[in-house]
Amino acid sequence: MTEYRCTWWEYTGRYADIADGIRSPILRNSTTGEELASRDLPIAAIFAAKSGPCGPDGKSVVCVVPRSSGKWHWYIDSRCSNCTKPDDKEHRCWVRHGTVGETIHVDKNGNTCAAGAGSIAVPGFHGFLHHGVLRDC
Repeated sequence: MTEYRCTWWEYTGRYADIADGIRSPILRNSTTGEELASRDLPIAAIFAAKSGPCGPDGKSVVCVVPRSSGKWHWYIDSRCSNCTKPDDKEHRCWVRHGTVGETIHVDKNGNTCAAGAGSIAVPGFHGFLHHGVLRDC
């Protein structure tokens, strides 16, 4: 089982040079001060996106997860592809516990749908984010 300890990152207001036609914002590790373009963030980096689906706290929290072709930005507060309540705007496919700067835990404990067990699945990775640790199944 592979585990990745989550780290919080925040926007600096600056952008990296264009690579592959994309200009990525630069984020700073909240603990170490290290700065990286969003495209270069490590697995289990977490940040509050400037836009995207928001949780009850009004934040759109993203976690970088491994993928067979690199990395994937998982918008935790988004809808999953196999959602069983697509028209219910109040439920959460993934129930996020914690907010910016706190330990994040994701499960199905709350107003949720019947899809899955709170895990994230992308090509090449299937796992859980529990108590600030991203681990594969």
